[in-house]
Amino acid sequence: MDTYDQQDLTADLQRLGLTAGDTVFVHSALSTLGHVEGGADTVITALLSVLGDSGTLAAPAFTFEEDPDLFDIANQPSGMGRISERIRTHSQARRSPHRTHSISAIGPHSAELAHHGPSAWAADGPFWQFVALDARILMLGVSYSYCTFFHLIEQLVQVSYREWIEYEGVLRESNGSERTLITRTFRQTERSKGNDFNKFGTILEKKGLVQIRSVGNAIARLFKASDALYLGIAEYRKDPNLFVCDGADQTLLKDGVHHRWQHYVVDPDKVYDRATNPAVPSA
Repeated sequence: MDTYDQQDLTADLQRLGLTAGDTVFVHSALSTLGHVEGGADTVITALLSVLGDSGTLAAPAFTFEEDPDLFDIANQPSGMGRISERIRTHSQARRSPHRTHSISAIGPHSAELAHHGPSAWAADGPFWQFVALDARILMLGVSYSYCTFFHLIEQLVQVSYREWIEYEGVLRESNGSERTLITRTFRQTERSKGNDFNKFGTILEKKGLVQIRSVGNAIARLFKASDALYLGIAEYRKDPNLFVCDGADQTLLKDGVHHRWQHYVVDPDKVYDRATNPAVPSA
C-alpha cells in the first residue's frame, strides 16, 4: 500500500501552486489522499508549512445538528470532515460565530475571518473576506459541489430559487457566557432544482483559472476567490441557471476519477477506507 508523509504532501501542494503568505480556504476529504502517515494532522502540518508564518489556513466548520437554538462555539464539532475538525481544534485556531456556516482559521488573518454577521455569505463575514484577502480556494479531493464560496455569488445576484429566513438562537462563548445569536440564511426554496456547482467549475477550468494536479492520491483544484466571484457574476448574467442542476446528476469533471460522494482521485483503489482501516477516518 502506498503511503504519503508530510514531505510528500508539502511537495505536492507546492507543485499545485500554494506559496508562502497565501490565504487558503480548503474543502477536503481525507480518504481521497490515500494512506497518510499521521492522518489529518499531517495534512494540516503540510499545509501550514507551505503557507509559512505569513499565510493563513481556513476551513469550513459547519454544523448540522437538528437543534438550532444553541451554538457552543468552542465545543460544537465541525460536520465537514476530519481535516476541518482538526483545524477547528488547533491550538491557534479562531472560529467565526455563525450557527450553521462558521469558519475556522489559523494564521495572521484569522481575526478577520473569525468575524461573522447574521448572514453566512454577506459582506460582514469571512466569505467576502476571502475576496478582500485575495484568498485561494482549495478543493482537496472533492468536486466543486462542496464549494460553499459559490453561495456568495448566488446571494449577490439574489437568485430566484433561494429565499431569506431568519431565526434567533443563543451563542455560548468560549468563556461560557451566552448571548443572543441572530442567523440569516439564504436557503433553497421548494421549487429549487438543487445546485450543480460543477457546471461553473468547468467554466473556470476552461478559462484557465484553476490549477489542477494530484496531492497524494487526491485530485486537487486551486483557484482564486476573486476570479470565481467576478466570472460567476458575469456568467450568471448570461445564464440564470448557471448554478442549477439540469438533471438528476452532477456535471462530471474531466480531471481525475469520479469516486463516491463527488470525490475525485487518481486511483479509486487507493482511497483510504475506514471500514477496513478504522484508525483513520475517511473524511
